[in-house]
Amino acid sequence: MSDVSDILEKLREGFLDDLPARIDLIESEVMASVENDTYDELFRTVHSLKGSAGSYNFHVVTKIAHSMEDVMQALMQNKQFGTSSTVDTLLKFIDILRDTTASLTETKSAPLDVDERIEFLRDEVFVESLNVLVVEPSKLYASMIEYSLEGLAVNLAFTEDGYQALDNLLLNKYDLLITSLECPRLNGDALIAALRLVHNFNKDIKVILVTSRSQEKIENKNYYDSILDRKEIKDGSLNSIVKEMIDFDSANNALIT
Repeated sequence: MSDVSDILEKLREGFLDDLPARIDLIESEVMASVENDTYDELFRTVHSLKGSAGSYNFHVVTKIAHSMEDVMQALMQNKQFGTSSTVDTLLKFIDILRDTTASLTETKSAPLDVDERIEFLRDEVFVESLNVLVVEPSKLYASMIEYSLEGLAVNLAFTEDGYQALDNLLLNKYDLLITSLECPRLNGDALIAALRLVHNFNKDIKVILVTSRSQEKIENKNYYDSILDRKEIKDGSLNSIVKEMIDFDSANNALIT
């Protein structure tokens, strides 16, 4: 093994050795967030774990932390953060992290039931709602999109960055993607092109493009199921498009085909 490989392996081992303490910290911050009614530090700690785990190729830890972030965001959006059931849900994520750490330490592989346990917890929070990923670099337009979709049974996850959006789509199942054409790192066209090449659960996701560019100047119209001018967000057009595109009465919340 080369010197570089030795160093990388030692760094991975160091991350794994430190992981139980990081999980303990997350648990203490879950309890503190409820008592203090502030969740900023908890979000930062979970987000940091997600990023550092990915850096050391512990992708299963990244997946757990990312799903925990999504659940926290949904609970806050639905004004359910701070309840006893919320604490119970977050502590179950911590249980998954601890079991995964133990398995990685002992067998170098993740428990076989990680995906099943994550989906069970997501289903508890996202019950009878559709998961929508919004890729929008402008905070103003992101707020307008959120306001436009109020009243619909949707759980919104936001990111400003196209590359981060692709990462989200590879890790978690979404029912709909709303994306700007003008995004950092990966624009809308590049994001969809990359997603269609990967064989995962979001490969054929329905996509709404929101852009200030005239349709005549959009080269890859076929990438999108619907294209909306930014100026039309606030007049209810986005709400109508989503209603037409998604069957909210379907028992399994599937997209209309």
